[in-house]
Amino acid sequence: MGALAGRLCVVTGGTRGIGRAIVERFLAEGADLIVTARTAESGQDLLEKHPEVTFVVADASKVGDIDKIAQAVAATGRTLYSVVPNAGGGPHTHILTATEAEYDEVMDVNVKSAFFTVQKLVPFMGEGSTIVLIASIAGSNGDPDAIVYNASKAAVRSLARSMTAGLAGRRIRANAVSPGPTNTEGFDVYIGGDPAVRESLRSRLPVGHIGNPSEVAAAALFLASDESSYLAGVEIVVDGGMSQV
Repeated sequence: MGALAGRLCVVTGGTRGIGRAIVERFLAEGADLIVTARTAESGQDLLEKHPEVTFVVADASKVGDIDKIAQAVAATGRTLYSVVPNAGGGPHTHILTATEAEYDEVMDVNVKSAFFTVQKLVPFMGEGSTIVLIASIAGSNGDPDAIVYNASKAAVRSLARSMTAGLAGRRIRANAVSPGPTNTEGFDVYIGGDPAVRESLRSRLPVGHIGNPSEVAAAALFLASDESSYLAGVEIVVDGGMSQV
C-alpha cells in the first residue's frame, strides 16, 4: 500500500519537468490521477506509459479551462484528496523593460492558475485533504532579470498560509514546495543552455549536484500525504542548501 493508495489527486502541468516527476511518484504511491497540460500532444507520452491516468487538455491560466478540470473531477463521483497546481513559468522580465503583456502572462500562469485551480476544486475535497503549491526559492531572491517571476512565486508561497487559514474549518492543509536549481527543460532555458552557468550554480550547492525532479517530487509527496499531517501553511525549500549557506 502506497502513501496515496486509492486516493484521487489532480496535478496541473504534469507532463514534463517537476510536474511529470510528481505524477510518476504519485502513481508509484497508488494515487488515481487527473493530469493536465495545455495541448493534447503534451499528454501522448504520459498516456502511452500510464493509460490509467485521466488527461485533460487545459490551460490553467484560464479560468474557463480550469472548469474542465473540475468537470473531470465531478465525473468521477469521488472525493478529491490532493491538488497540486504545478503549472507555471513565464518569460524573463526586468523592471525597466517588462511589458504589461509579460507581467500578465507571468502572474496568470503562476498565481492566477494556482488560486483558481484550488478555488474550483475545493468543493470536491473532503476533510483532511491537501493542497501542494509549487513556489520557488525565486520568491525570496532578487534576480534582476526575473522580477515578475520572483514576485509571483512569493505570492504562491503566501497562498499556502492564507489557504490554510481560509480552509481550516475543513481541515484542508495547504503547503508549498520551493525548488532551487532543478534539471528540467525550463532550467535549461533559464540558463540559456550555458554549461558555465550550470557549473557556477552547481558549485554553490552544498549537496554537490543540481537537483533532480524526483527529489522535488519526494517533498511534494510528503506534503500531500498523511506523513505531513501536522504541517500546514509552511514552505519546504528543496534547493540542495543553496539558500541556506
